[in-house]
Amino acid sequence: MKKILYVLAGNLSTTPRALHSILTAKKDYLIDIVSINRSNYWAKVDDELIKKYNFNYKTISLTRKPFMQWLTATAVNKIATFLYPLLKNNLKITAYTSSKASFLLNRNLTNNNYDLIIGHSYAAIFPTYLLSEKYKIPFSIDVEDFYPGETISKDTINESNRRKLLLKHILPKSKYFTYASPMIGENIINLLDKNKLPENFLINNCFFKEDFELRKNNTEKIRFVWFSQTIAHKRGLEIALPALAKYKGKVEVVLYGVLKQEFYDTFLYQYTDFLIIEKSVTQKALHQNLSFFDIGLAIEYEADFNRKIALTNKIFAYAQSGCYILATDTEAQKKFLSDNQGLGIICEQTIQDFEKKILTIITNIEQIRTDKTKRFNDCLKFDYLIEGQKLSKQWLKF
Repeated sequence: MKKILYVLAGNLSTTPRALHSILTAKKDYLIDIVSINRSNYWAKVDDELIKKYNFNYKTISLTRKPFMQWLTATAVNKIATFLYPLLKNNLKITAYTSSKASFLLNRNLTNNNYDLIIGHSYAAIFPTYLLSEKYKIPFSIDVEDFYPGETISKDTINESNRRKLLLKHILPKSKYFTYASPMIGENIINLLDKNKLPENFLINNCFFKEDFELRKNNTEKIRFVWFSQTIAHKRGLEIALPALAKYKGKVEVVLYGVLKQEFYDTFLYQYTDFLIIEKSVTQKALHQNLSFFDIGLAIEYEADFNRKIALTNKIFAYAQSGCYILATDTEAQKKFLSDNQGLGIICEQTIQDFEKKILTIITNIEQIRTDKTKRFNDCLKFDYLIEGQKLSKQWLKF
């Protein structure tokens, strides 16, 4: 049986694209996984997945434990950062300046007679490529985001250029690459030499249809839902909740995620009369719970370029559960709802327009609830089983 190595730049439980691909591959291939642990909270969720699916899994901590590993990665990052102005076209210096995770992954990857290596997320790109070059193993990269267009907190121009350099140099050498939205794909392809373009295609951020059930909310209040890994500032709640507060007698809002206490103490506490905060739950449990809601909030506020062109797993989860989507006006979300009429409504990124759109929803809630069955059935086309078939077709070539 052929073997595939998955290289993840983050936790398995926070990289659902990788998990879905792995579950698809596991049916026909032997699978090894090497990942970076960025959070001890999510590491516990990773452990549950590893036990459930019996994965052959190696994790490398990016935290300060073990200390010497962290210290070494930090020192390498500092040295690379110092050398970068002199060696801007050196891929290793570029990768290690960008991310400690790239160094840690590269240090821990070995060949175990693999037939294919698949890298997920930015920090996995260089280590995946390097292992491929060393042992002449085909590789592919999943480009979940447009990395040069993400929010970059320091050395912004240089860091964006570093990310472009790695993408320009490495993606053309892959056997194929995938991307997470049509607009991300367009922007990645525009970076590359068209004469050296490998096969590439869209893999939507959707889920297996078995995760979802059609249920209806018959409560008097209209139920809104929002979820994220972290409940914190700058995720759009600052414009949504003040607007929802105007109709607090008619709505209930539930948030799922790891709560940042400072965000609660400075902002969320004002809305507890209609707001419920739930801890993070497993992906399947979340998807089951979504079925009991009317409206899914897909909010982007003051988004960076990447978020403007991305389609997150959030919007697909709402769609697949049958929720009506209230989405802010990023280019990708506008196109998605335009292409899939009846799934939701677009809102400008202001409290005033949120108030207007929420009133429209309240006025039309009976029809929105009636149409839930149609929305649910229309979105069966987003089943990850269909997306996985694109990957399976590629894997037959190796």
